[in-house]
Amino acid sequence: MTGTLKRPDLKRCFELRRFVSTMSPRYQDWLKHVFDHEVKDPCWYFEEDAPKFPAPPAEMVELLSQTFHSSGRDLNLFSDAQVDQGFWYLTGTGWHMDELYNSRVGWDSRVKCVRAIFQLYADCFAKRCTETLGHQSEVGLPLNASCYMFWDQFTMPFRIYPGKHQDMHDVVLETLEHILAIPHRACREGALHGLGHVAGVCPDRVGEIIDRFLGRPKLDASLWAYAVKARTGRVQ
Repeated sequence: MTGTLKRPDLKRCFELRRFVSTMSPRYQDWLKHVFDHEVKDPCWYFEEDAPKFPAPPAEMVELLSQTFHSSGRDLNLFSDAQVDQGFWYLTGTGWHMDELYNSRVGWDSRVKCVRAIFQLYADCFAKRCTETLGHQSEVGLPLNASCYMFWDQFTMPFRIYPGKHQDMHDVVLETLEHILAIPHRACREGALHGLGHVAGVCPDRVGEIIDRFLGRPKLDASLWAYAVKARTGRVQ
């Protein structure tokens, strides 16, 4: 790794159950802003007068951290379709997730936030998504779309600026590998999708992670085939 920021012990950072947050006092308002909307087409956030939620970078990272970490509890207030719509808003339309690549935000805070995405998969997606595969167009619930595509947008900075965010590579890759250990087909597919998108940037690390996954006993045949494609970046 060539990043100049000091990296914490990655094993220690992954002890997410011991999560300690300087949670923003606006967290409840934030949840309402992101998820408490009617589900319609076009989505609420495309409207000209769509509400905004301005926050300084450090607070935005804390808001994201708490959302991911507490997703198994706090997002139960909203329907699957509302949660799906909210994650598309966060990952695909604004600057929110970009703050995780902002070097002006403390390194520990950014690592904590990326690590908390594991909880999003383990506590929310694994419980609310069907075990269907998006790349095979299997019919699932509304939230399956976010489970499948979450890392597609998140890893975009890696692909656009492959040499710029090397300090984040290990954090993201190890989180993706932990998600692969969740015994849920849709969650594993989402992680493989993300790995496939960064295979061109981190081919050796992605190869090692996927090879370990392919060595699992009784692996689902469809996931095995998708993992082989992801290993060389052949995902969409």
